[in-house]
Amino acid sequence: MSNSKKILGLVGEKFAGKDAAANYLVKTYSAEHVRFSHVFDEILNILNIPISRANEIAVGNGIRSVFGEGVFVPAIVKRVQSSGSDLVVVNGIRLKEEYEALKALGTKFIYITASADIRFSRYGIRKEKSDDGLLDFKNFMELEKTHTEEFISTLGSRADFKIENNGSLEDLYKSIEVLLKVIW
Repeated sequence: MSNSKKILGLVGEKFAGKDAAANYLVKTYSAEHVRFSHVFDEILNILNIPISRANEIAVGNGIRSVFGEGVFVPAIVKRVQSSGSDLVVVNGIRLKEEYEALKALGTKFIYITASADIRFSRYGIRKEKSDDGLLDFKNFMELEKTHTEEFISTLGSRADFKIENNGSLEDLYKSIEVLLKVIW
């Protein structure tokens, strides 16, 4: 990788492997990991409200309903531009405004996806948010229809690259390494 800042944008359904990919890039390449949900989590922490997927969605949607769809974009752009890392991974891109702003920065997008069954099994294991693992499969799939999830496949179809993450972590890491050689 050269000295100029490189930006990777990760698009994908919940539990498809975006965090695992970002964490790998942080550990292997000293990337900085920027998530849209980090902004929501900061707000929830200030308000002393539990960090849960439902609360993140409520904060994001509530603020967007007042200030517009792209309200969080300047915060993420600022974090990307002020990063001291040569590689910045932006995770959790869900809306067109977010995608377009990051594209303007020269971001290369990777759509990470996995089957619904595999994503649901990961949901039952990972306990990052206070409400992870509480839904049955039907309600888990209903979340795919929420405003913050409905554009993911459209954005994924516009991504520069795609990873089908239905295998092991090692398989995901190998796919990332192959893509990095192609991207840069």
